[in-house]
Amino acid sequence: GGDFTNNIGGTGRVEKSGDKTLTLSGSNTYTGGTLISGGTLVANDVNALGTGDVTDNATLALNTGGDFTNNIGGTGRVEKSGDDALTLSGANSYTGGTLISGGTLVASNVDALGTGDVTDNATLELNTGGTFDNVISGSGQVVKSGDKTLTLSGANSYTGGTTINDGTLVASNVEALGSGDVTNDAVLKLNTSGDFTNNISGSGQVVKSGDDVLTLSGANSYSGGTTISGGTLVATSVEALGSGDVTDNAVLELNTGGTFDNVISGSGQVVKSGDEMLTLSGANSYTGGTTISGGTLVASNVEALGSGNIDNYASLQLNASGQFVTANLTTHDNAITAIGAGSALRANTLTQEANSTLAVHLTDSNSGAIVTADRANLGGTLDITGIGNVAKSWTRDAYAYTLIDSDSAIDSDFAQFTVAGMDAKQVDFLTVDGRVNADDDTRYDVTASLSWYADSDNAATDAHGTFTLSEQGHSFTLNTALTDVDATLNPDSATYWDGKSLIKRGAGTLILGAQNTYSGDTDVQEGVLWLAETATIGSAGSAQAVNIAANAAFGGHNATVNGHVNNQGSLYFVDTFTVNGDVVNSSAMISGSDQPNNTLTIAGNYTGNDGHLYLNTQLGDDNSPTDKLIVTGDTAGSTTLHITNVNGLGAQTVNGIEVIEVGGQSDGDFTLYKGHVDINAWTYTLKQDGGDWYLRSESDDVPDDGGDVTPPDDGGDVTPPDDGGEVTPPDDGGEVTPPDDGGEVTPPDDGGEVTPPDDDGEVTPPDDGGDVTPPDDDGDITPPDGGDVTPVTPQYRADIGVYLGNQWMARNLQMQTLYDREGSKY
Repeated sequence: GGDFTNNIGGTGRVEKSGDKTLTLSGSNTYTGGTLISGGTLVANDVNALGTGDVTDNATLALNTGGDFTNNIGGTGRVEKSGDDALTLSGANSYTGGTLISGGTLVASNVDALGTGDVTDNATLELNTGGTFDNVISGSGQVVKSGDKTLTLSGANSYTGGTTINDGTLVASNVEALGSGDVTNDAVLKLNTSGDFTNNISGSGQVVKSGDDVLTLSGANSYSGGTTISGGTLVATSVEALGSGDVTDNAVLELNTGGTFDNVISGSGQVVKSGDEMLTLSGANSYTGGTTISGGTLVASNVEALGSGNIDNYASLQLNASGQFVTANLTTHDNAITAIGAGSALRANTLTQEANSTLAVHLTDSNSGAIVTADRANLGGTLDITGIGNVAKSWTRDAYAYTLIDSDSAIDSDFAQFTVAGMDAKQVDFLTVDGRVNADDDTRYDVTASLSWYADSDNAATDAHGTFTLSEQGHSFTLNTALTDVDATLNPDSATYWDGKSLIKRGAGTLILGAQNTYSGDTDVQEGVLWLAETATIGSAGSAQAVNIAANAAFGGHNATVNGHVNNQGSLYFVDTFTVNGDVVNSSAMISGSDQPNNTLTIAGNYTGNDGHLYLNTQLGDDNSPTDKLIVTGDTAGSTTLHITNVNGLGAQTVNGIEVIEVGGQSDGDFTLYKGHVDINAWTYTLKQDGGDWYLRSESDDVPDDGGDVTPPDDGGDVTPPDDGGEVTPPDDGGEVTPPDDGGEVTPPDDGGEVTPPDDDGEVTPPDDGGDVTPPDDDGDITPPDGGDVTPVTPQYRADIGVYLGNQWMARNLQMQTLYDREGSKY
């Protein structure tokens, strides 16, 4: 053992025996080779072992830099230590494996590291071509350099990551690149199967070759693009293929959700699998066709689906302004193809199989047929949505529209015609039909008229003013004004309607979005009647009545009622809601927002008939934000006030927070539920002063012992369950408050939609991703989206509760966005 510093020359051989460690540090020139039969031989100089071959039957430790050209054979191990970079360039055959404990070991020959395993705890640089079969483990990294193509075939487990600087690195085993990240600045070719979970970054390209199925599941950021030359490449993340273009000459399977922005070209096929909703947004040119086998595929660009055939076994949404041009489009059994607002379709052959659905969203801008085809094979269900948006369909002339225009005769028909999921025959407020044109069998037409104007339209049905939306979750938005039609009624009508009154029935929601001037009463017998922003009922000075039954709700957002309101159900107000008449409240008036500063103005007298008023207030000083009831006339009767604290911490008041303002005689008795509202060290009570009513605070004098002096309500809902006298009964999961649009609870779109039936007792439940109709930007208070079909998540909760219909409104009422769970809207 020890350090042998003498220089060794000559033609002879050097043998190292024994168990000790011997270091050769000279620049030796002997040519007879080296035999290591025991212990460890350390070379501290790249020339320490002369120029001959090395037979390593123990351990050869190379603690040096430079180019070590000696061939190494034997059963022993080679160790690379030290900080230097050492190159092995020989065709080595040693079998004992390689340990890299420091610096960089460069292999410039694919056989340089023998046949044994490699433990890489520093850096292994492979500057060579060919197939590297050695198994690599350890905490170190692997670097591919040089212009050649190198294949890693081992089931490697190194964790330090992989860097591809030049050439092509082929992974013929899904574990070939270990478990670390890959920095690819050249070409990474994956010729293998399985799940490749490594994250890939860099400026390089990824190539999928071979016949196998390979899955990329990482959140990858490489920018050099992806080429699929064989087999199937599955992306289980929308970021799996980085940010570059995709050349698909085989099969690209997208088993993910989100938006896929990469542009796809090539002769290959695209398959959408899995249960999620995926949006293709690129101007794609692939020609191999598209198959939707699961979930929902949304095309937000008219070129997103390439030019091949489309086979839809699940859900396809065409949601871009303009015309989609495809080869053949087939909607198979139990699948749905939906054509969104502003979209059109041109197909060689359109085939709707027996149990399929074609859903079409109409707008008032549709000037030509939405579907044109060489041939149309019709079957299954035709579902029309957005019909409330077609303003001209609600004039005194019935609406007729060519939906499908075929180059050849249409000799088949849909088995069922629905309006947003409801059988068209069951929609009493519309007369809607679809059929092959009797005079031109290459056209399929849709006709519609509003029952309110049926007599003036000379429709087959009698005119009436009843709007029945029987299922909770249905909604219909009408943006055309309802006017008196008593002068045009058929005297022989069996409906006995007066031509100027409206009845709302059923558990669904009717949304009025126009300046309605009909002069008769409005009877909200069931469900919800909602006034969209700026909508009105009645002309100025009208004395007509809105009657809200005990199982119904009425309200609006920045809307006006010209007349009186008799409330035995629920009256909601958002932002500003004005009643230009008297109000009798026998049940509940409710702020429909989770934030304060909403006002209900009664430009008449108010009578509380043991009614309830629900307001939001930020409990603080006199200037705190609050909802408010303003009565310009007199007040009478009794009303219980319920306060929900919104982020208030309590503060000293002087006059108090004004919550009720009375302009006339203030004889009404308003009492605070439970007598007080507590927040931190402050107790708020309701006081009358000069006819108006205020929330005034007093400090809690109870000493603080370090415990919680806040009562059970911690500042959220200050209306705890009553023990027998509470008007708000336990919630059974039903909800009637329309969804939130980011600060208001106006129900679904006031641009003309009908939401199909819900399945769990909510008027406007959250969307499940099936809606292809982008939010309406013409009077719609749904957050403007411009075409995004992905619904927004629920925004907030409001702690209120009333009885509505056969359902108890949720005391913790979930506000939702303006989409329905079934994924379609009228």
